Amino acid sequence: MIVLGVDLRSSPSHPSALAVLGEASTLEALDAFSYDDELVELARTRQPALIAIGTPLTLPQGLQCLESRCQCCDAKAPRKRGREAELELARMGISCFFTSKGSIIRGLVYRGVELKKRLVKERHQVIETYPHATKVMLFGDKVPPKNSARSLAYLKERLPALVHGLEPRLATLDKNSCAALLNAYTGLLHCRELTHVLGNPLEGEVVVPRQA
Repeated sequence: MIVLGVDLRSSPSHPSALAVLGEASTLEALDAFSYDDELVELARTRQPALIAIGTPLTLPQGLQCLESRCQCCDAKAPRKRGREAELELARMGISCFFTSKGSIIRGLVYRGVELKKRLVKERHQVIETYPHATKVMLFGDKVPPKNSARSLAYLKERLPALVHGLEPRLATLDKNSCAALLNAYTGLLHCRELTHVLGNPLEGEVVVPRQA
C-alpha cells in the first residue's frame, strides 16, 4: 500500500511537489510534476490506496465559480464566508484561506477541483488535506507561521520522526516538499482511521489528524 501526498501549485509553470509514502510511513519517492497529466499517469502506474491533496478541491455549496463579478449563487444556498470545513478550522484557531467569491487563490482552487474530478474518474480515492492544520494537530499550536523563515527548519527537525528514510533528503527539502510530506502522512493516518473529517460531504471535507 502506498499513499500519494500532493502540494499543488496554481500554475504548471511552478512545479508541484509530490511525496510517496509506504504503509510503514517509509519514504518511497519525493518528486515534482508540472502538469496534471503527469500526476494522473503516475497514479495509474502506482495505484495508490489514497491521494491526499493539500488544496481546496470543492467550491462552496451553491456556487459555480469564485469570480466576484459573477452572480452564480443559488438563492437557497446558505450565505457563508467560506466552506463549512474552513469555518470549523477557524473555530479551532487554525488560520486558512476561505474559499469564497473573489478568493486570491481561486486559480489554485479551480485547478484542484478539476484535478480531483480526473482522479476520481480514474477510480482513485482522493481526500483534501491542509498541511498547516496537520502541523498544528501533530505538533501543537506553537508552530511557526507557515511562510516564516523558521517554518522550514522547524519541519526539518520534526518530519524525520514521522517519515522513515527521510534523513538523506533533508538538505534538499523546501516548504513545498514538506507540505507534500505532511499531506501524504495525513493520508496514511486516514487509512489507519486516525483522522477527523471536517465539513460535510455535500460541500467538501477536509481531513486532519487526530490531536496528539
